[in-house]
Amino acid sequence: MKTLDFFTQLKSQNLSHLEKETGLSRQALHNAVKTKNMKLDNLTTVAQALNFKVEFTPRLTEENLLSSLVKWGAPLAHSNEGNLSLEMSVQESLKRARGDGVYETLLPYVLHCNVKNLNPLKIVAAAFNANQVNVFGYFVEMARKFHPHEKFDEMLKLLEPAKSIPVEFLVLSTKSRFPELFDKNTLALKWNLKVRGQVQDHLQRWEKWEQFRKSN
Repeated sequence: MKTLDFFTQLKSQNLSHLEKETGLSRQALHNAVKTKNMKLDNLTTVAQALNFKVEFTPRLTEENLLSSLVKWGAPLAHSNEGNLSLEMSVQESLKRARGDGVYETLLPYVLHCNVKNLNPLKIVAAAFNANQVNVFGYFVEMARKFHPHEKFDEMLKLLEPAKSIPVEFLVLSTKSRFPELFDKNTLALKWNLKVRGQVQDHLQRWEKWEQFRKSN
């Protein structure tokens, strides 16, 4: 069953009965019917109660991506109700990283936050699906620089053979009359990317984020 069909079927159900079966509030169920949107955990609970098998297709909007990154550890002023998997969050972040420099700061830290539980093969596959091997190689290098881990080593071994040759700006629209500003980040240059600033700038920022995360 497609997600849209699920919400059509939900509209015809006895919501009072579902409220008792699922533990969800009547208001939450009404909102789901009205907006045709629901948190993934709630959708799964309702589908199980109704014996529905739903093919879930997440929305690949920027809002859903940022909320998903918050769920995976990014310290953003967004809700944490995004429903993208870690792999899908990585894939979409890599695509957007070529147009928005914020992902250079966010994604390596998210990798650090989840390194103990992530699957290196699945995460690397996400980079290949996004066609952003160099960008992901650079991000993994930065995550490893922040806190070394054997899974980062494993991912880099998988990525290295696929590294492409042309040197590009990380953010493709970048223009600069001062090329020396883009020669200080050796980890980016290793992956044939040019970025402004230094790795140390990111490390200091992540250390502050880490202190905040551990204190909350």
